Amino acid sequence: MSHPKNQVLTDDYKTSQNFYKSDLILRDYLNRHFPEQAKQYLDGKLNKMGEVAATEMDELSQKADKYSPVLKKRNKLGEDIDEIEFHPAYWDLMDIAAESKMFYLKYHPEKRKEFTGSRHQMGFALGQLYAMSELGQYCPHCMTDGAAYLVEQFADEEDKKRLLPKLGAKEGDKLYSGAMFLTEKSGGSDVGANLCTAEKISRDEYRLSGEKWFCSNVNADIIMALARTGPVEKGTRGLSLFLVEKQLPSGERNPMEIIRLKDKLGVRSMASAEVRFQDTVGKRLGKEGDGFKIMAQMINISRNYNSVAALAGNRRAIIEAWQYLNHRKTFGKRAVEHALIREKFLELGAKYLANFLLVWRGLQAMDAAEKGDEDEQHLLRMITPMAKWWSAENAVYGVRECMELMGGNGYIEDFVMPKLLRDINVLPIWEGSGNIIVLDMLRATEKSRGLDIIFEIIEQAADQSSEYSGLMAEKLTEIKTIWKDIRSLDDRDRIEASAKPLFKQLIRLFQMALLIEEKQSDGNKRFDIALNYLAETFDSALSAQDPLELDQIETLMGWEY
Repeated sequence: MSHPKNQVLTDDYKTSQNFYKSDLILRDYLNRHFPEQAKQYLDGKLNKMGEVAATEMDELSQKADKYSPVLKKRNKLGEDIDEIEFHPAYWDLMDIAAESKMFYLKYHPEKRKEFTGSRHQMGFALGQLYAMSELGQYCPHCMTDGAAYLVEQFADEEDKKRLLPKLGAKEGDKLYSGAMFLTEKSGGSDVGANLCTAEKISRDEYRLSGEKWFCSNVNADIIMALARTGPVEKGTRGLSLFLVEKQLPSGERNPMEIIRLKDKLGVRSMASAEVRFQDTVGKRLGKEGDGFKIMAQMINISRNYNSVAALAGNRRAIIEAWQYLNHRKTFGKRAVEHALIREKFLELGAKYLANFLLVWRGLQAMDAAEKGDEDEQHLLRMITPMAKWWSAENAVYGVRECMELMGGNGYIEDFVMPKLLRDINVLPIWEGSGNIIVLDMLRATEKSRGLDIIFEIIEQAADQSSEYSGLMAEKLTEIKTIWKDIRSLDDRDRIEASAKPLFKQLIRLFQMALLIEEKQSDGNKRFDIALNYLAETFDSALSAQDPLELDQIETLMGWEY
């Protein structure tokens, strides 16, 4: 008589060896929406990134996280050096990012004009695969992209010619990384309270003085910093934006002190710090007083990175749990065959698919807006904070639930889930916490037609769906009525308190519209499954449940060995 083996998982357990090849949701979406030129350029690059992210990067990421950066204040001769020492794995990860051409295709002079209309989505496709293994360093990559964009848009021709090849390099040892030094102790999210000052020394050069409280990627070569050229009473209108180089064009080191590194909960592979400007040389970008307005463009790029990082971390957690429970025997059968686990994967899979479409619709708008589409520019103003808020909030929930699904082993550092949970928790905070995002969405309704365009998209999708048209029309009418009531209020506190639950309802309805649109062009059953789940969330009435069959859950997951 044979006895069962005393082991955690079955002998046939295997994980993905290629995050791109195994992700049918991403592959099918890019195939439907990317122009032929973009698909031809990325052919092979996405496959290579997917393979490296699932194999080599996974080990490098664990090492870079375990051996966090260290601040070396002085050398052995007692000289102040303020240098950051990284584990070699960090630089290996940087090489992989550069060699993927995620920056090169967007900003290098050889390529930056070639993919107008798709370049942001192309970079994010590579980035989503990268971030499935390494969320920490994806922040410096975000800052590099944002800094390159501001150089491209606002720097003089000489600086563009000098810096863009470095910010768009395809070799890690040549790549300049970027940073954004924005917040201060006195203000935090209230940037208008910033106290850092800038003293003019020439036409567009200044000396910056003061402290910056949260400086991610503190070792960056190119820093975008806000400093005050106008009085505090002017708030954000008294701030100007400065290009600060770690090493000046003359070869001298730009004076600034790294006070200490932040001891963070997660994203430990990269260095965040407190910095003191000490007559630090900065070159003004744009007009005096327009600093926050210009910096907002970098913040919006960062918010899209935040959203893509949320998708990446959420997807990684779901597939880790999915694979684990496919090969875990409990109570006489595979764990995924139990009804409660299938129901949980229905929830996680449906929410992920809806969030994926929300985020990527925003990335579409980003590229279309850059080509001059005014409707997409208005939509982008609304959808960027919306997607950032919702994807981050859902990712934190999703990773936590996946950890629970894996039980005790999900909590053990030998597995990837603890690092994922630590890393993912920064996403609702970075680039504007949830409450700040709600305020920004309110501003977007005042300064753009984004909300009206979303209403139109929902109406058009409802007309295309015989099954959900009634529900969507009813909910949209309800939202419009409440929104009209909110806009008539004189009490700002009541407006803000009422807007948050309304926006949550709006997002779910908008996601249903996006699922319907994709279903029209794809026809895959996964869209029906997710639509049915979202529709049921509008009705909380209790009833008998018929759990989905396992093959339906597999379709929803979009997972292929």
